Amino acid sequence: MVSGPGWALSSWWRDPSPWPDVPPIFTGGLDASDVASTDTNDLIGALVSDVRGEAFLAWHRYQIAAQLHARLVGAEPSDHDFLLVDGLADCAARVALGLGIGQAAAERLITEAIALRDRLPQVSQRLRDGRISAALIPTIISRTDLADGQPYAALVDAEIAAELDAHAGGWSAHRLRDMTDRIVFRHDPDAVRERRRRALDARGMHTKNKPDGMAEISATMAAENVRIAAAAVTALANSVCEFDERTRQQRASDAMFALLSGTRFECTCGRADCTADIPVPGTVPPVDAKVVVHVVADESTLNGTAQHAAFIAGHGVISDEHARDLAARPDAVIAPLVPEGTPTNPDGTITLPAHLPSDPYRPSAALDRFVRVRDGYSVIPGNGTSSFDADLDHVHEYDHAHPERGGQTEPDNLNAKDRFSHLLKTFGRWVDEQYRDRRGRLRTAFTTPEGLIIEGEPDNLETMFPGLRRIRFAPPDPPPPRRSGTDPEPPPPPPSTPEPPTRSTPRVAAKHARRQQERERNRQRRQEEQSRQEEERRAAEGRQEEGDDSA
Repeated sequence: MVSGPGWALSSWWRDPSPWPDVPPIFTGGLDASDVASTDTNDLIGALVSDVRGEAFLAWHRYQIAAQLHARLVGAEPSDHDFLLVDGLADCAARVALGLGIGQAAAERLITEAIALRDRLPQVSQRLRDGRISAALIPTIISRTDLADGQPYAALVDAEIAAELDAHAGGWSAHRLRDMTDRIVFRHDPDAVRERRRRALDARGMHTKNKPDGMAEISATMAAENVRIAAAAVTALANSVCEFDERTRQQRASDAMFALLSGTRFECTCGRADCTADIPVPGTVPPVDAKVVVHVVADESTLNGTAQHAAFIAGHGVISDEHARDLAARPDAVIAPLVPEGTPTNPDGTITLPAHLPSDPYRPSAALDRFVRVRDGYSVIPGNGTSSFDADLDHVHEYDHAHPERGGQTEPDNLNAKDRFSHLLKTFGRWVDEQYRDRRGRLRTAFTTPEGLIIEGEPDNLETMFPGLRRIRFAPPDPPPPRRSGTDPEPPPPPPSTPEPPTRSTPRVAAKHARRQQERERNRQRRQEEQSRQEEERRAAEGRQEEGDDSA
């Protein structure tokens, strides 16, 4: 432990805060008893400020580590770099002893610091400013390793920084990974393909002992094979009856052993009337089931006339070569988003039906697939559920009694939510809205029951597949009118019965009205904020012009 001057806890609690934006209950000297009466939104804001503070401290640590490397090792490679104890190891030993961490962790800290200094200086500035959390920096560093020393390295750094600037909220790990992979692939697809080939060569099976007589088995394989294998295990685990007392994970563990060992998987309910349909060893229930792995790619990439990245649902960005390999599988089914023969509009767009002709609430198959392709994942921040495994939700609630009042079945009013988040919105007091920002990007925002607005995910697959923006959706043509005399008369309505007393405003209608008012207030607040930012930008440009004139 590094020693330093001591201080009393009460004195530290009342000292001025180094983080002015943190609510004073944590830094301004208030008694701990006052925390209980603090506004909930202030508590959430304190958490966000803590993450930004951690980002600044992480940036500061990286700066110190890079300076230590420059001082003790230098920029030029030495003859000792091939030895076990070289300059980097010697430098890291000091860091390891000072921080009480392992040698490998210290070397990793220094290596990441060098990458930020030399390869990602603009990303480093965003870390300093709290635009990205410290936990996600290693992801960017590792995913941009292919750009090290390449002429396009500065462009990759600038484009990632621009994406971080375009969003005020936080990034989920899977969205950040996909964004970084997409940018790197655009500049050097050959390097990404080579990385995939090396990854395939490194596939294998691994075991690890764990405490209490347990052990772990794992395997690395192609992403699509993992999806297929996991689905097979899940199918066998779900073949038990409803009275099996094991948890879902316990059943999956037993099912995986049965599949690997060729032994029979059993239902443990112990009932004579058990209805479980357990297959014979070596098969997966049901025998004729097909495991669906959704892969998104544009037509030119599949044809080999373009080199664009593709996407595996539940996994992320893949190379064009990987997508073509999947499309060439004998069990692959290629389903175009736009059916063949669909006419193109004079402006180059394509129009597809938005909903079923018989039900304006239900999206058409084309719109359903479009929204899932566009979102990629659940739109809930931090949730990695594939959009193909999620529910489609009307953001602005559909009014079944008066459909013309809003909540239409259209792409900008639909998004994918995991089942829990969908239920939370349906039965809770959460409000979400979806809108296009000034750059034309689709954004989501969530309002907590306390009125705190939280920005949603900053990215979706529209940035990877810009052709999605050419697709339009419109109500389908109405069904043809029935010819007179061809249909039997409808049966007479049942006799009316007295209706029980009802509310002046039904619960659902009242909830929808409150949510609409909340969205309107959010819209006005967002417009005011955008106007303020535009005025500040113009004022800054004016001051810069005045400085140029005076010079």
